[in-house]
Amino acid sequence: MAFPISLKRAFMKNALIVIDIQNDYFPGGAFPLENAEQAGKAAVQAIEKARREGWLVVNVQHVNPAGAAFFAKGSQGVEVQADIQQALGDAPLVIKHQADSFFETNLEALLKAAGVTDIYLAGMMTQHCITHTALSPQAHGMAVHIVGQACAAPMQKLSDLALRGLSARCQVLSSMT
Repeated sequence: MAFPISLKRAFMKNALIVIDIQNDYFPGGAFPLENAEQAGKAAVQAIEKARREGWLVVNVQHVNPAGAAFFAKGSQGVEVQADIQQALGDAPLVIKHQADSFFETNLEALLKAAGVTDIYLAGMMTQHCITHTALSPQAHGMAVHIVGQACAAPMQKLSDLALRGLSARCQVLSSMT
């Protein structure tokens, strides 16, 4: 039996997953990305919209061992960018050590406990952590959406290429507004 779209939406539970929007990816950081500031602003807008609509919002932070080239434990670069952190407020924090936000973390359990059916990804780097998270085996069974304007990579062309590739398996949105 097919359900009308409005009834389907009643059963959807959305989560916005904000991935690795950390100081090392911004100007002055160890690995600045092209258009990081613009992606950060779009991510703040996505977080604000998700909060208004009652979604689960999750902060994912990549932490490498002390002395690593970037995201080194205890460094300023590993910290979540200030505007993002402010927008996230008390959002649950998931610490990861690999590109896939699900790999050896509690993200899957957190989403399942909340009954999430649809995940929306925003963050950095599009061609690496966003792609690995979107295509993770643990994301299977959930609809995956990418907020394109809230993503960044070393070069905008690389981000665009990754988003085009992801569009074969995920819904790529320009923004959440």
